[in-house]
Amino acid sequence: MSEPIDLRRLASDIEHALPRVHRYAAATPLFHLARLDSMIAGRVFLKAECLQATGSFKIRGALNVMSQLREQQHVDRVVAFSSGNHGIGVAYAGRCLGMHATVVIPLDAPATKVARIKALGADIVFYDRLKQDREEVAMDLQQSLSGVLVKPYDDWATIAGQGTCALEAFEQTGHGFDSVIVCTGGGGLAAGMGTSLRARDERTQVFTAEPRGWDDHRLSLSLGRRTPAPATGSDWCDGLLAPTPGELTFGINRANGASGLSVEDEEVFRAMQLMYLTLGIRLEPSGAVALASLISYPEKFRAQRVLVTLTGGNVDDQKFTDAMRLAG
Repeated sequence: MSEPIDLRRLASDIEHALPRVHRYAAATPLFHLARLDSMIAGRVFLKAECLQATGSFKIRGALNVMSQLREQQHVDRVVAFSSGNHGIGVAYAGRCLGMHATVVIPLDAPATKVARIKALGADIVFYDRLKQDREEVAMDLQQSLSGVLVKPYDDWATIAGQGTCALEAFEQTGHGFDSVIVCTGGGGLAAGMGTSLRARDERTQVFTAEPRGWDDHRLSLSLGRRTPAPATGSDWCDGLLAPTPGELTFGINRANGASGLSVEDEEVFRAMQLMYLTLGIRLEPSGAVALASLISYPEKFRAQRVLVTLTGGNVDDQKFTDAMRLAG
């Protein structure tokens, strides 16, 4: 980004977004596990976005964007592209706000996510992620349907909506955090949460968490420029396979001094198993990467207050069963 990013304005927009989000989405709980506290000799707060009505944090950005489109511009038709969870969020917001939604998703999207989008009344258009560009497909639909595109992450209002996750956590605890670890695909959640928390305490450290081989944020933040992921990892974390950080999200995360972490699939499976056996929570692999990063790098968070995002729980039964088996 050539111009400085107004982080103070973004923090203010996050505060204004919270009432829009809470109109249709309740605050998600914070959980604690003594074993995690002991592991870092500190305090770990698990923000369970997987318990949203849509099964992921994506509802926050969708509600903030679409509420303003509906109320200020009288828009009644939107188009979105998504690996699944953003599509569910847009479909849910559409139902709440009386807007028609069309969602572009990959042919190999998890059946659970496809079913939830359909159940919420949105139209689905499939694309081949190996042969087609999802943004081009969505842009063509936007023109033919005379709709407005709701972006999953690289959009100011989307980021502001997603940042309400951190504002909510701050209000729930009444204090800030030394570090926040965020499951990261396009980077919108990390950008919003980091900005909100650092507006209250600029010492807060922001960490993006990605599966190994799809760690474009880790690479980009270390090199100081947007760099594609090597794309050598598996597709287990299907919600985190964005090949390159968004332009706006990268600018914000870099301005917030974010650092990147990455983990192997096996570490993700163990994090999923921990949540299921201790709290009865079924995380999708993409939603467990931040917790896996905490467990993999405990020395980075020694004696800290750490906020960890559990970002999604929309996982097919067979995929979850396989993950539990592979966790050992």
